[in-house]
Amino acid sequence: MPKTTFYLLLFYVSIGFSQQSDFKHINFTKADKIANATKTKRLYELNKLTYDLTSNLETDVEKLRAIYVWICNNIANDFRLYTLNERKRNRFEKDSLKLENWNSKFKKILFKKLLKKKKTICTGYAYLLKEMCKIVGIESYMVNGFARTATVDFSTLTMPNHTWNVVKLNNKWYLCDPTWSTGISFPEEGRFQFIYNNGYFLADPELFFMNHFPADNQFSLLGETTPNFTEYTELPLVYGDAFTIVKEHIVPKKMHHILKKNAVFTFKYLLKEEHNINKVKFVIDSGASEKTIKPEFNIENSILTLKHTFKSKGFFDVHLYIENKLIATYTFKVTK
Repeated sequence: MPKTTFYLLLFYVSIGFSQQSDFKHINFTKADKIANATKTKRLYELNKLTYDLTSNLETDVEKLRAIYVWICNNIANDFRLYTLNERKRNRFEKDSLKLENWNSKFKKILFKKLLKKKKTICTGYAYLLKEMCKIVGIESYMVNGFARTATVDFSTLTMPNHTWNVVKLNNKWYLCDPTWSTGISFPEEGRFQFIYNNGYFLADPELFFMNHFPADNQFSLLGETTPNFTEYTELPLVYGDAFTIVKEHIVPKKMHHILKKNAVFTFKYLLKEEHNINKVKFVIDSGASEKTIKPEFNIENSILTLKHTFKSKGFFDVHLYIENKLIATYTFKVTK
């Protein structure tokens, strides 16, 4: 699809941020039940599989939900395949012909594994969601970009390292990341564990952007407010569990901070409506030691406010946990 065409579509149909709460009146129990009950060993009959998942559902969002949950519960992440692709891409980065040849070869490897073994990487997840959506008449596009995790080094990253989707429902565009909704890879143990994360399904664009920078800015769904790449790399590091609890990361806006000793620092988060928070803690790592702080906190109008006083000088990694889930990481240099 030409860039200008998509831009016009985006301009006219995306008014306000598109997010999961747009469909809070929809009960996904039926769609989830169908997705969990539908089994297939291979993906050669994609039309039939998609029909089985969606034929008894009325709305497009329910159909998308059944497709999405089925993908996330049945397609395993192949970390070895991801590592192979990254190694080859880095090797051929400065040789465009060899890189093109490898990309062509890799597509065949990717789709063979997806069809026969139900294993893939981000490109395969995004492709499968797009194709199954197409079968039921839901517009969806694959988005290439720069994902942010604790292990990504932006100083050496020169090419997009992740792929996700935009989908159109009720004349609005929404963000989904089936790869990150699927589960967790344990590379050293050579295994993958399915753990569904609903936070990346129809995600809030502002929170989603904190670890998804699209190569084409229009796919951020943030319009003219989209930060540039440098600003993106300076954002706090948020984790998958943040998407299940937090609706918006309000402050701080950056990951790295320099403070004076005894300075009081404020953290604020807009919570999802359905969450009642009882447990909040900071794990503060100085490099030499680690301690857990249970700060006092306040919740008003679904906004969680935390304050912490840095009483010692030094350099600290500060990890925020809410309900024992790792939410975000920040760094602080505390001076005299």
